[in-house]
Amino acid sequence: MALTLVLLLASGWCAPPARGDVDGNDVRQAIRRANAWLYGRQNPDGTWPGRDRPGGVTCLATLALLQAGESPDSLRIERSLEHIRDMPNQHVYVVALKIMVLSKVDAQRYRREINAAAQWLVSAQNRSGLWNYTEEGTRFDHSNSQFALLGLHAAAQVGIKIPSGVWQRARRTVLKTQNKDGGWAYQASGESYGSMTAAGVADLLILGHRLAHSTERGFSKEGVPKCGGYRTSRPLAEGLAWLGGHFEADRNPRLGRQHYYYWMYAVERCGILSGRRYLGRRDWYREGAEQLVDRQRADGSWGGSLTDTCFAVLFLAKGHKSLLIQKLQWSADDAWSPVRYDLPHLIAFIGDKLGEPVAWQAVPFDAPVEAWLEAPLLLFHGHEFPEWNAEQRAKLRKYVELGGTILAEAAAGSDAFRAGFEEFAAQTFPETPLRLLGPDHAVYRLLYDVQPYRLRGKDLPNELRGIDLGCRTSVFFSPRDLSCLWERARVPHLSERAFQLGTNIAAYAIGRRPLRDRLDAVVLPATTDFAPGPPRQDALRLAQVVYGGDWRPFPLALTHLAAFLRDELNFDVITGYRQIQLTDEDLYACPVLYLAGHFDFELSKAERDALAGHLRRGGFLIADACCGTDPFDGALRRMLQQAFPEAKLERLPADHPVFAGTPGFRITSVAYSPDVLKAHPGLNQPELWGMQVNGRLAIVYSPYSLGCGLSGPVFEGCWGLASEDARHLAANIVLYAMTH
Repeated sequence: MALTLVLLLASGWCAPPARGDVDGNDVRQAIRRANAWLYGRQNPDGTWPGRDRPGGVTCLATLALLQAGESPDSLRIERSLEHIRDMPNQHVYVVALKIMVLSKVDAQRYRREINAAAQWLVSAQNRSGLWNYTEEGTRFDHSNSQFALLGLHAAAQVGIKIPSGVWQRARRTVLKTQNKDGGWAYQASGESYGSMTAAGVADLLILGHRLAHSTERGFSKEGVPKCGGYRTSRPLAEGLAWLGGHFEADRNPRLGRQHYYYWMYAVERCGILSGRRYLGRRDWYREGAEQLVDRQRADGSWGGSLTDTCFAVLFLAKGHKSLLIQKLQWSADDAWSPVRYDLPHLIAFIGDKLGEPVAWQAVPFDAPVEAWLEAPLLLFHGHEFPEWNAEQRAKLRKYVELGGTILAEAAAGSDAFRAGFEEFAAQTFPETPLRLLGPDHAVYRLLYDVQPYRLRGKDLPNELRGIDLGCRTSVFFSPRDLSCLWERARVPHLSERAFQLGTNIAAYAIGRRPLRDRLDAVVLPATTDFAPGPPRQDALRLAQVVYGGDWRPFPLALTHLAAFLRDELNFDVITGYRQIQLTDEDLYACPVLYLAGHFDFELSKAERDALAGHLRRGGFLIADACCGTDPFDGALRRMLQQAFPEAKLERLPADHPVFAGTPGFRITSVAYSPDVLKAHPGLNQPELWGMQVNGRLAIVYSPYSLGCGLSGPVFEGCWGLASEDARHLAANIVLYAMTH
């Protein structure tokens, strides 16, 4: 029980405090000012001045500028690299920073220099198992040692072989010197304080990373026999708990102002290496960014110090990467994370292939759904499936309906997880069956052409299953192992394919929208719940038709349309739409109905009669083929013919008031999604069909989806209009319905 409490404290299981005011633009401006200040202190030969250990400040400043996005091809960075490349290997701090800089710039180009520096650090490890300023004796300190381990870790990540004994000797001493309260001091004894405890935690994360692989052997039956066969260590949990219990963004715990910026840099390493958003209940990056932005001097520096400014930039720049993936922390023990280094390895493989450097982190299940939505992809996996109740399943569905994408994976191919997921899918998404994703699905070809792999000479089928919301697969499920292949990283053929497939899934989750700035608050759209009672007479509430089938392919379409009508056209509309069945007694209160889908469907005679009566009394129907598919189109046309045998569905002419924008927007041409243009190159004419009821246009049907564009930026599989034109055309239809 005590260890469970420690784990809860370390994981940030409790709800976080309220957000501050700092945003991504504040951080970017602070970094730009700091970069200008650093360049202003650079010597003409490309170095930076430093009194102790020649080259240390030059390496640190170069690393900070590179992390801040400066190009290694710029003249000023090239000049500094010339000096760094040729620096003698003689001081632990400097040699470690040298490795980090050269590995970040071009690991292949500087492989010889990185290897030589790494071997020097190996030789500098003294009899204690850790490092000091020199390689002699047994004296050590955790500051030198953490930099040595960071340098060796960077070298190992680019393929430099580090003897296993180096990691083992270091790990023994790091564990032996941990204080009883879970923290670390500068040397073997002394009171625990912030920056050294953060260094000790980072050391364990690095050392655990290296040692974990030694427990895994082979690969058979598409699984790694011992993958995930470890548990979170008590020392690491207690170290994280110490940080969570003592974290302060405005001071170095127990040291106050002393080494404050060094403390910030150490916190960033713990957060990034562990993938944790919270230390205890504290959002370490947001709170730290608020402090640093506030403390920056007018000249762009922090304290007028080169080292302090570099540490501040490293915190802001490395911690500011956009979140791509969050791992769902669905249990109080470690069942939620059966492997530890799957996402770090996947993120390292992805790099900036998606347009910018990205990050991952863990997110507690009890965090608000806004926190889940900070990344476009949510991973959950395990050996046993979580025992979620109806409310928890509804939260996962809400995440998907708000635009998120789920990747669920049966760790090590667990049959128990697979069976649990299949039951979860049937309960949570009853209207959309879990289906096999064939080789023609976009997820197999977005960035990499992923072909079925072979095992023992036999082709294995495409393993992914999916659940579609609208034209988009919003839930991916892999009954075969991915995470252990990411963790192992070098299983011949299979790991490479797993990395490529993971990258494709991430690219699919992003779609064609930019990644969210990690400091920008997520604002949920207005609720879609309908308050009972008489409708407001002075405002329109749009209504979505509920029927037996895929009736809500784009849950946000009407919410976004209503917000557009309100904000851009000053139209009095309630943003929360109603969900209504055609046989409901108060159908009369819904003047504008929206009926969408992409599968075949059939309305009962009672539903058809109710719809016909509603439209003959003055109601209006917008029909939307969400994926441009023939099944929905054919079903809709049959239904309308049955409900209105005397009428005919006809294409609206180009000069119709809906296109003329009387009222609304004048629309003569529109932009379609890339998927439409692949099939119909050059298409730019809007297409709507209509049906007259009692001499009045009462039905407008779009065979090209309005819903996918209304939901946000278009995505792979969107068969419809681009977002702006979807908003304009849908707004025109509503305005026409309310004025004619």
